[in-house]
Amino acid sequence: MSFNVSSLTNYVNEQSTDLISRLYFEKTSSDYFTLQSGVKKTDALHLLAVTAFPQDGSGCSPTASGDVVFSNRDITVGQITYFSGFCMKDLIPKYTQILLRAGNAETEEMAFEAEVADSIIKTIMEHNEVADWQGDTASGNVYINRYDGLIKIIDAATTAVDGNTSAATAITSGASGNVDSLVNAMANARPAKVKSALNQVLYVGQDTFDKYVDTLNAKNLFNVDATSWANYSVSIPGKNITLVGVVGLDGTDRMFLGTQENFFLGFDLQNDEEEFDMWYEKKDDKVYYRVKFKRGLQVAYPNEIVEFTLAS
Repeated sequence: MSFNVSSLTNYVNEQSTDLISRLYFEKTSSDYFTLQSGVKKTDALHLLAVTAFPQDGSGCSPTASGDVVFSNRDITVGQITYFSGFCMKDLIPKYTQILLRAGNAETEEMAFEAEVADSIIKTIMEHNEVADWQGDTASGNVYINRYDGLIKIIDAATTAVDGNTSAATAITSGASGNVDSLVNAMANARPAKVKSALNQVLYVGQDTFDKYVDTLNAKNLFNVDATSWANYSVSIPGKNITLVGVVGLDGTDRMFLGTQENFFLGFDLQNDEEEFDMWYEKKDDKVYYRVKFKRGLQVAYPNEIVEFTLAS
């Protein structure tokens, strides 16, 4: 990898040194996940389930009954590296020469390390957001094949509750749209013990979230404070659920509902994608960076998740 300045004209004295970077995701699904740190390769989520039976308490000799069952669900992280180098001399013919340090050191350092570093981190976060949902180690897509995402994990468990109770074949919006009914059906399909739980989240793509808002508007059902819909997150009235639109589900027509405590994000060192090396290599006359981190997903109780898949 190297600096690509082919789209820039040769140097004209442009006085402003402000770099305008492209937009990045401001919110990711991991904001709502339970974090599991210290995962080197595979760690077990230790699960406990109790069965107990009421008995006649009038006597003095009750019969021992019931069990405490221990089980595990493994969370496996993928090892991920980003690595590249930049030749500072590529910046000299263009206006970007004013961003180089003065003197001979101009080929050894960038005057805008912070901007480059910040953009690298945000780009990695974008890749992670999509992989957290759509990741598949069997895929040929380099952006999603480092670890399995939640869609594959939940589908493989085969025990999630079917939230497409109307066998819908499309998610539609507008005055005759069905997306509002589909969201309500997802909420109504929750197991009883989930309905009363705290921190319930219904994850949808931002495209589906947009359809939901448009449909409520078209049906004149938009009867909540509009400011509460900021940044693709809103409470569903009367359902004890936060509806969250996430980029990782865009284009999938999938929805997933469960408690935050049921969705686990595993990694080795918390926020380790924010720690990386950037150095000047005199032998190559380049500035390199390397980012290394581990990341993986798992759900503790798939049978406590409601999932939506379009009927074929």
